[in-house]
Amino acid sequence: MKKYKILTPFIFILMASILSIGCREEYNPNIDPADTNLLVVEGFIATNGERSVIRLSRTGNLNDSTFNVEPGALVELEGENNGTWRLLESPSGTYSMSTILPSNQQYRLRISLRNNDEYLSDLMQPLESPEIAELSWRRTNSGVTIRVNTQGSQENPYFLWQFEEDWRFRSAIPTSYRYLPDRGVMEEVTPETNVSVCWNENRVQRVIIENSARFSNNQILDREINLIPNSSEKLGLKYSILVRQIAIDRNAFDFWEIMRKNTEDIGGIFSPLPSLIGGNIKKVGDENISAIGYISMGVATEKRIFITNQEVSPWSVSIQDYDGCAIRPDTIAPRDYADYFTSGNLMPVNPIFGGNTPSPTAFQAATKFCVDCTERGGTLIRPDFWED
Repeated sequence: MKKYKILTPFIFILMASILSIGCREEYNPNIDPADTNLLVVEGFIATNGERSVIRLSRTGNLNDSTFNVEPGALVELEGENNGTWRLLESPSGTYSMSTILPSNQQYRLRISLRNNDEYLSDLMQPLESPEIAELSWRRTNSGVTIRVNTQGSQENPYFLWQFEEDWRFRSAIPTSYRYLPDRGVMEEVTPETNVSVCWNENRVQRVIIENSARFSNNQILDREINLIPNSSEKLGLKYSILVRQIAIDRNAFDFWEIMRKNTEDIGGIFSPLPSLIGGNIKKVGDENISAIGYISMGVATEKRIFITNQEVSPWSVSIQDYDGCAIRPDTIAPRDYADYFTSGNLMPVNPIFGGNTPSPTAFQAATKFCVDCTERGGTLIRPDFWED
């Protein structure tokens, strides 16, 4: 178990809430331009020396597919009694520091933008999360659910959870060889060049909160964190989930409850617009203007578990992207390797051996998309935390 800081992927939650409110016929609402250029502040301030990260960006139009980061700001944390700590920018729009902070005072976050606008958070009291008592999984009719147990208290009953998913997956058609066009030869792949197995990740998630005061002895049991649906490739080989738990105050809980309703309850005509969702960061000189986001601080806890395909067997994987994948029936001799494989559109599969030579005498072929798992967003880089 490790104490850890939490970075809230708020901008994704915000955009999901906007885009999820739709109808069958095209509808173009009249939206104040000010509501499409709001400052978004996401992040968490860690007091235990872990890396604290604050990201600044701007909301956009409903049709925008990109997020506009807010670079060049001066971001500082101010102690109520003493001390000022600056968060340095890297990369653009991301501000961070790694500092142990006194827990016996409150803090404000001050943001000074390039256009001279200044935003100031409400005073924040650092809160320390209890340990995650248990992180487990359960097979259900719908798939595999990830669940958490924890112990709240009368003083700190409110919790926010977030998670990071990572998994290994296979390409539709495996290969143990690759063609080297500069040398005109086939080469057996190594663990570093094997494109038949990749890792992928998910960092976009929903709002998960709970009030332990609703339960006996403030004990939260079997709170569902995530559902891996049946046939998901996440459990085709091996899956990992890291769950982070942060204790929040009542105001933060109320804020995230509004966000949860907007993202998971599909909003509605009476749901608050982003400009009406009150966070804890307001514009200096005009407190009627708020940034979108709620910054908390303290110490969070985390736990990670792994789940293998064997543990949930039988688990059949269905990937529609691979429905048309097939090995071409023709056999390709060495004299034709360059013609077939130099462009990279086809890759060698199904080596054919003959005679007394230990090397393949021919190959069949399949399209790169079906053989190379990086074509579907995978990476060959093994995560540092991965356990084989």
